[in-house]
Amino acid sequence: MRPDEAATALSGPEARTRSRAEYPDRSPVPNWERYPDPGVALYYTSAGHLAAVAVDALNGPQVTLDGTELVGRVPSEAEDWLHAYAKEHAHTDLKYAVDGNPVSGDLGLFIRVQRAGDIVLTRPVFLFKGWTGDMWDCIPAEEWHTF
Repeated sequence: MRPDEAATALSGPEARTRSRAEYPDRSPVPNWERYPDPGVALYYTSAGHLAAVAVDALNGPQVTLDGTELVGRVPSEAEDWLHAYAKEHAHTDLKYAVDGNPVSGDLGLFIRVQRAGDIVLTRPVFLFKGWTGDMWDCIPAEEWHTF
């Protein structure tokens, strides 16, 4: 999707906050848009193609995979589920990012966490499969600063 197509699908262009990445020369995802309602952040390539979607743990929509809720969960439960799912489906690329959160390149799924008062809950980021190995270079600083 391109930004205007996403804006139309997510409440219209007036509902978004747009920005550029903090380090646009280093990042292949220089643009992002945040939609407070429905609680998602979209990240685009320099060519304007949708590259990643982050779902807010507190007010984002619930996203499921094989009936399992991914948004707003206790991180340890989501991590245990991801390990079992990866084993059951023979996904061998399950790894951890340098921040300690699990990532599956096969699924294009990065289970980040987001603060909710005195606890943290899961904030899934769905990314272009090829970027799971070098997320630190691909995802804008705006996403890394969301906690």
